[in-house]
Amino acid sequence: MNKKLKFYGGQGYEYSNEVGKFQVKAGDEVYNFTRLSKARIHYDNLNQEKAIWDMTTIPELLSCYTYK
Repeated sequence: MNKKLKFYGGQGYEYSNEVGKFQVKAGDEVYNFTRLSKARIHYDNLNQEKAIWDMTTIPELLSCYTYK
């Protein structure tokens, strides 16, 4: 069975500052970044279920993909 990643949701990137606390979650792995651009590069290169969060103040889901 071929699973396809599907966009789940998130508020997008336009409300986040470049510098802050960002987490990329993929499976059981959590990656922490202080620059949104670096977090996005890592996030975009993942080909699995994934989520990117802005943890700077209140945790905000920026983008998430899950399998159909």
